Amino acid sequence: MKETTFNHSTPVQIRFNDIDGLGHVNNTIIQEYFDLGRMYYMTEVLGKTIFASDETLIVVNINTDFLTPIYLKDTIEVKTAIVGLGTKSLKMEQQVVCNATQTVKATCSSVMVGFNKTTEEGLELLPAWRKTISQYEGKDF
Repeated sequence: MKETTFNHSTPVQIRFNDIDGLGHVNNTIIQEYFDLGRMYYMTEVLGKTIFASDETLIVVNINTDFLTPIYLKDTIEVKTAIVGLGTKSLKMEQQVVCNATQTVKATCSSVMVGFNKTTEEGLELLPAWRKTISQYEGKDF
């Protein structure tokens, strides 16, 4: 299996209310961390209009593996990469990583599709998105 190269990273501040009764970050909160990483990737790579215009991307599938607990004292970041581009969809991989140890705490694979907010219908990925993502990821999809 090919190892993913992550060109994008988002630091995440762990909040006291993220911690559950067992003393670690609740699994539902970890999904919020992946959402933050996804949002910052999209706005930094594709621009702020990705969420403001009629043509956008929406999540249609998420698969998360929780590998080891995250604690309040941990300093973490979410690493994000787009690893595949189809005609109407893209595949994204993410990791929550502890900065001190470089331990991968959780992984997430997701699929996003092109979507028109006005018509509420799917759309093909825009050529500008394909070009920008390919350049950012350093690969020709």
